[in-house]
Amino acid sequence: MTNVIVVAVVAVVFVVRRRRTVRDRRARAIVDDLPDAIDLLLAALRAGHTPILAIELLARHAPLSVREAFRAVLVAVDSGERLGSALDRITRTLGPIARPLTEILADGDRLGIPIDQIAYQLSIAARHHRRRQAESSARKLPVQLAVPLVACTLPSFVVLVIVPVIAATLGHIRVPPV
Repeated sequence: MTNVIVVAVVAVVFVVRRRRTVRDRRARAIVDDLPDAIDLLLAALRAGHTPILAIELLARHAPLSVREAFRAVLVAVDSGERLGSALDRITRTLGPIARPLTEILADGDRLGIPIDQIAYQLSIAARHHRRRQAESSARKLPVQLAVPLVACTLPSFVVLVIVPVIAATLGHIRVPPV
């Protein structure tokens, strides 16, 4: 009975950790890819596209981790929903990190103002955020590598240096007869 409980607990812990890993990996992919999507949006806006045409371009050519959010907006707009309310799907799909992007697009649609300069500032901010995340991950790397390094290097040091010295020493020790 206790074996079943232990196996169940291990399975639950494994599933929870796996879900957390997948969620963290997806969040990192969104943080990494959102600046590229904003740059693509900026290029489309500067080329004369309207916000809805820029979203259509992003739905086809944005990085994979963020592409589905823009497709959801297009589906909602095609079904008759207003662009301003359909843009909330981006935030729901990508998380709060995409809120400034949706606000810029909604303002551009609602007010009809050019948003390329604001999108440029947002692009800079998103790239800085991506760089800070990469620096944070780089600072964690030595700590994560310490255990494998010690676990692999220390035993090899013992086998290659200490054991031969002990073996040579024991070979020279003579026990007097009794």
